[in-house]
Amino acid sequence: MKLSELMRRHDLKAVTPPDGDPEIRSVRPLEAAGEGDLSFLNNRKYRQQAVETKATAVLTAEPIPDCEAVQLLCREPYAVLARILADLHPEPAYPASVHPSAVVDPSARIHPECHIGPHCVVEAGAVIGAGTVLVNGVTVGRDCRIGAACRLFPHTVLYHGVTLGDRVRIHANSVIGSDGFGYAQTGGIHLKVPQVAGVRIEDDVEIGSNVSIDRGALSDTVIGKGSKIDNLVQVAHGVKIGEHCLVISQSGISGSATLGRYTVLAGQVGVVGHVHVGDQVVVMGDSVVTKDLPGPGQYAGNPAVPHMQYQRQKARERNLAKLEKRLKSLESAVNTKGETSC
Repeated sequence: MKLSELMRRHDLKAVTPPDGDPEIRSVRPLEAAGEGDLSFLNNRKYRQQAVETKATAVLTAEPIPDCEAVQLLCREPYAVLARILADLHPEPAYPASVHPSAVVDPSARIHPECHIGPHCVVEAGAVIGAGTVLVNGVTVGRDCRIGAACRLFPHTVLYHGVTLGDRVRIHANSVIGSDGFGYAQTGGIHLKVPQVAGVRIEDDVEIGSNVSIDRGALSDTVIGKGSKIDNLVQVAHGVKIGEHCLVISQSGISGSATLGRYTVLAGQVGVVGHVHVGDQVVVMGDSVVTKDLPGPGQYAGNPAVPHMQYQRQKARERNLAKLEKRLKSLESAVNTKGETSC
C-alpha cells in the first residue's frame, strides 16, 4: 500500500512531508523495521529505538526529535496500528457454501452467505446469520442462535440453546454451554442439579482457545457486549460479565459472580461465587476475590484488597526477617541482663 493511501485511509498527518510516495509492505517493531516497513511508538520507554529505527514510517502521538523516518501523527498509535494491520493482512475469505462432509439438520436455518466447513455439525432448530463462518469441525447444538459475521474456529462446541450476537469470534477447542457444576448434597451423595438455562454472548465478544463457559442453572450465563476472554479461562454457571471487560488467561469465575463494565481480571485471578466486582475495577494477577469489590479501583492479593494496602502488606513482609533478627537481639539482651542481675 502506498504511504499516501495509508495516510488518507487513516486520516494521518506527517510531521514533515515525505520525500516521494514509498510503498508500505509490512509492519514491524522499531528495532527490526527496515525500508518499506511501518512501525509505531506507543511507549516513551522506546523513544531511542524510534530515533534509531530504519523504518520508512512511524506512528507516534508526538514528534520524535532526530527520527529520520516519516512520522505519522495520531492520538492513539496502537489503535491505528490495529486498523492498518487489518488493512494489510485481511483474514482469509471463505466462500458461501456448505461442505459436503458437514451434517446439517433440515430444520436448521442457515443464511445463504454463510460458510459451513468440513465436518461441522448443525443440529435441529439452529439459526445462523449472514456472513458467519464455521471453519471446520464445529458443533452447533439444537436451537442455537448465531448472529451475523461471526467466526467459529476449529472444534468449537456450542451446546444446545446457546445464543451468540453479531461479530462474535470463538477460537479453537472452546466449549460454550456445557453443564454448570451444580450438585445438591443429600443422603451421602452428590445429586446433580439440572442446568436448564443457557448462555448468551453479546455482540463483538472474542473468546480465546480452550475456554469453558458453562450454562446457567436457572438464569443464563451472560458475556457482555465487547468483552474479550483470553485462552484457558473458566466461566461458571450463572456468571454475568458486563460490557467491555477483559478476562486474562487462566482466570476462573465461580458461579453467579458478576462483573461490572470495563472490568479487568489479570492472569490467574480467581473469583469466588456470588460476589460482585464493580465497574472499572482492575484485579492484579494471581489475586483471589473473596468479597464484593467496589469500583473503580485496583486490587491485588489473596484475599484481594486495595492495591495500596497490598503494597504496604508486602513491604511489611519484606521487613519480617529484619524484625525477627532485631527481636532475637532484644531477647538476648534481656536474658543477659537478667542473668547479670542474679
